[in-house]
Amino acid sequence: MAVSTLKKISVNVKLNNGTDSEGNVRLVSVTLGNLSEENYDNDKALAVVTALAPCLSKTVSSIEKVEVSTLSAA
Repeated sequence: MAVSTLKKISVNVKLNNGTDSEGNVRLVSVTLGNLSEENYDNDKALAVVTALAPCLSKTVSSIEKVEVSTLSAA
């Protein structure tokens, strides 16, 4: 049986960077960096992004939580 161990959590904020000549939305990614695995909370991460949104020059398009884990044999 395999065991998964969480190694890293980060949050990426996708910002609307306008459209290209074909009308496709272009996105810019901004990361909140590596966050504490033990203290991470989805609601708090969303609250931070919500608080930062008015300070950004671009509109928030989406928010991604990125988790990196290692797999090993039990």
